[in-house]
Amino acid sequence: MYTLYARNTAGSMAPEALLAACGADYRVVIVERKPDGSFEEFFHRINPKAEVPTLVLPDDSVMTESAAIMIHLADLHPAAGLAPAIGSPQRARYLRWMVYLATTVYMSDLRLFYPARYSTDPGAADGIKAKALEMMDAEFAIYADALGTGPFMLGEKLSALDIYAAMICTWVPDMKVLFARHPNLARMYEAVIADPAIRAVWDRNGQ
Repeated sequence: MYTLYARNTAGSMAPEALLAACGADYRVVIVERKPDGSFEEFFHRINPKAEVPTLVLPDDSVMTESAAIMIHLADLHPAAGLAPAIGSPQRARYLRWMVYLATTVYMSDLRLFYPARYSTDPGAADGIKAKALEMMDAEFAIYADALGTGPFMLGEKLSALDIYAAMICTWVPDMKVLFARHPNLARMYEAVIADPAIRAVWDRNGQ
């Protein structure tokens, strides 16, 4: 069994949806912050950075980093068909855009919502947030251009990448504005959550 340490609507949502879509045997443990913003010591022992998602594999080894977890889980469950096989012509495209999302839009989102993490100057928060929002707009535009008519990044085939992209779409300050600007992202998003297993996870996360 997999154990996913999670927080609702956080970066654990896509790995949880992927586990569900794969039909994997898993449980979700919700970790909550204490009043001072820290986590319980047990979680630091599992993941020294105490970040979600943290995934404990069936052999008790630990994985962190959401994109790595998505890639690994999809590869471990090939019957679900949620990742191109190694050697597939689509594998490079799949990996490219998965890592793109993790290293650009995801990071801009963190700067938008946690600006204090990125400067020792308390007065810098507004500038950090403004720049993060500007960067997210540009980064989503690049992704939308690559997506084309889709509906998924690999064409007609849903992959773990699309689940990851759909999660990140939920973090923008105004999804209606994002989808009006990029209707193809809206089509991708609706196609992802049309999967009953994924929809159930979205509902559990309050989306």
